Amino acid sequence: MSECLACGGLTVLEKVNVERWWKGRLVIIEGVPAHVCQQCGERYFDSEVALKMDRIVRAAAVPGEKFIQVPVRPFGNIHAPQDSQ
Repeated sequence: MSECLACGGLTVLEKVNVERWWKGRLVIIEGVPAHVCQQCGERYFDSEVALKMDRIVRAAAVPGEKFIQVPVRPFGNIHAPQDSQ
């Protein structure tokens, strides 16, 4: 693939991080090969890559996996900070 279907820009093969939700848990897959549009940022994955990502997300455990903690905050309960001018 060399042309973005969304904007017509040029796509380049890059390694990206992909976030997927599975059964209420966020899984981040690092180093996924993707065709990334240099104009709009749209990402395209080959079918084999998409199938492998699906298997990784659904796996009970993956060798070398690590865990991070991420705060989850509700949108409506925080007031915007006041400008200090």
